[in-house]
Amino acid sequence: MRGQRSRRTHQAIAVFLGTLVATGSVPWTAFAAPPKPAAPAKPAAGKKPPAKPGKGDDPKRAEARKAYADAEAKFQSGDYAAAYELYKTANDDLPAPQTLYKMALCLDKQDKPGEAITAYSAFLGSTPPASMDAKVSESQARVNDLRKKAPVIIKVKSDPPGASVSVDGVAQMGTAPIDVKVAPGTHKVRVTSPGYDAYEKEITLDPGAPDTTLDALLLKSVAVAELPPPPPVIETKPAEKPEPPPEKHSNAAAFVVLGVAGAGAIVGGIFGVKALQGKSDFNNGAKTTDKADQVEKDALIADMALGAAITLGVTGTVLLLTSGGGDEKAARAASPSKFELAPVFSPHRAGAAATLRF
Repeated sequence: MRGQRSRRTHQAIAVFLGTLVATGSVPWTAFAAPPKPAAPAKPAAGKKPPAKPGKGDDPKRAEARKAYADAEAKFQSGDYAAAYELYKTANDDLPAPQTLYKMALCLDKQDKPGEAITAYSAFLGSTPPASMDAKVSESQARVNDLRKKAPVIIKVKSDPPGASVSVDGVAQMGTAPIDVKVAPGTHKVRVTSPGYDAYEKEITLDPGAPDTTLDALLLKSVAVAELPPPPPVIETKPAEKPEPPPEKHSNAAAFVVLGVAGAGAIVGGIFGVKALQGKSDFNNGAKTTDKADQVEKDALIADMALGAAITLGVTGTVLLLTSGGGDEKAARAASPSKFELAPVFSPHRAGAAATLRF
C-alpha cells in the first residue's frame, strides 16, 4: 500500500511539473525571437547620408561637427569670412585646438594681422596635442611676422578737445580724442585748432607695441601786429663817369729841342768852315804840326755839333708831331709803330742812330 501511494505521489508531482513547464514555454519563445527591423531608406542622389551618432553624443557635439564640416567646405572654396564664422560656431559648441588654428588661419587669409595675432595666440595657449607640433611652430613664426607689419594704435588727445589731427601730413577723419592706426616706425603727428599754436611731435613705434597715448596741450596764439611790407628796392645803376678830355701837350719842349738843334747846327757850321779854311792854309804851305792839330780839333767840334744838331732836330720834330690833341690810348691806336732816336759819339765823329719798330 505504501509503495503504491508513493508511486502515485511521484506521478502527480511529475505531471504538475510538466504542466508548469509547458505553460511557461510560450512567453520565453516570443521574447527569444524579436521582429526584424525595417531596412533603412537609401539617401537621395548627390547627398551624403547623415553621420551616425556615436556613443554618448549630445546635440551640441553633433552641431559642432556639422559646423566644422561646413566650415571646411567654405575654407576650401576660398570664402574665409564665412568659414571663420562656422569655425567659431563649432568652437563655441565644442572647443578644440584644431578649430582655433583654423580660425586664426581664416583671419590671416583675410589680411587682418591684429586679429590673426590674437587668434594664433589663443591657439598656442590652448595646449595643442603633440600631433600639432608642426602647426604650433608655424603659428609662432607667423605671429612674429605679423607683429612686424601689424598696425599700432596712437590715441591722440587734445586740450582743448576737438582739434584736427594729421599724421605724416595726412589729415585724419574726425577730431581729438581719436585713435589712429599706423604702421610700425617713426611718424610725425600734428595737432591744430583755430586760435592755438600747432602741436607737433615725432613718435617711434616698435612692431607689436601696445597702444600709445599722445596728450597734445595747445597754447593760445599771441596776436602779432603785421608789419607793412618793406618798400621795393629799386636798383639804380651808378652814373657813368664822363671820360676826361684828352690832355693837351705843350709844344715848348719840342721848340726848345729844335732851338738847341739850330744852335748846334750853327756851331757846327762855324767850326766846319774854320776847319776847311785851316786845311786850305795847311795845303798852301803852312804845314806845321800845330796847324794840323788845330784843323783836326775844329773838324771834330764841327762833326760833334752837327751830329748833335741833327739828333736834336729829329727829336724836336718828333715831339712836335706827337704832341697834338688826343689821349695816350688814341695816340697808340693811331700810331702803333715806335720810333727811337739815339745820339752816337766817337773820338773822330758824332751822329745819331734812328730805329723804327712796327
